[in-house]
Amino acid sequence: MLRGLLLALVAANLFFLTWSQGWMAPAWPGPRLGQGEPQRLANQVRPDWVQVLPAAAAASRVAGARQSARLCLEAGPLGEATVAAAEAALAAAALPADSWVRRNEESGEIWLRADGANAALQARLQALPAGELAGGFKPCRTP
Repeated sequence: MLRGLLLALVAANLFFLTWSQGWMAPAWPGPRLGQGEPQRLANQVRPDWVQVLPAAAAASRVAGARQSARLCLEAGPLGEATVAAAEAALAAAALPADSWVRRNEESGEIWLRADGANAALQARLQALPAGELAGGFKPCRTP
């Protein structure tokens, strides 16, 4: 009885091996049919854009990208008395109305925040007078 079970197990393993290697392809295609290297190379999108860098060079590029991609600026904390003057300064600068939002914190502080600011908007926000904006627009504390 054990001999029969052992033979059945060996036969099942041989069948699985021949099927998984694709040797039975006309009758039963293997599990990875069409996924060989030539097909994968043909399916790549812009492979010339990929660069393998040493660890130090990759770390410096990531740090540089993070530094240049500061897309969030905020001014504050502002109180109820100063927020009107700050919003007036933003309106006087002719900034788009949807370029900044007013955030009320639980502590009662009010922050003016510009999420997704491009480089031109960042320059305009940072050039505003710092007096009305509690020190001016600075990179966000939390994204």
